[in-house]
Amino acid sequence: MKIQFYNQQLKGLDGQPVEDAQGNYVMMHMALGSALVSGSEGEVLKFYDWALKMHNGIELDLDKSDQEVLKKFIKETKTLTILAKGQLLEMLDGK
Repeated sequence: MKIQFYNQQLKGLDGQPVEDAQGNYVMMHMALGSALVSGSEGEVLKFYDWALKMHNGIELDLDKSDQEVLKKFIKETKTLTILAKGQLLEMLDGK
């Protein structure tokens, strides 16, 4: 599965783009990439590689095993909100 998180905006419950405290749109690749590299556990090299690719606009090519690893990470991380997790998981499920 190829998936592109780059330049995808997180949306609020009203469907409008979410803004940070400085008025910038919150981007999926930045939120997920930051979460992947801010932890101290997990598949270190894989998470680091994915974060670098997302930051540089490169799509991820995930096999079924990697899809499950990323889904588990998204579900279990404490650094992403439910709002972000829901949208990221929907993208991974092709919605």
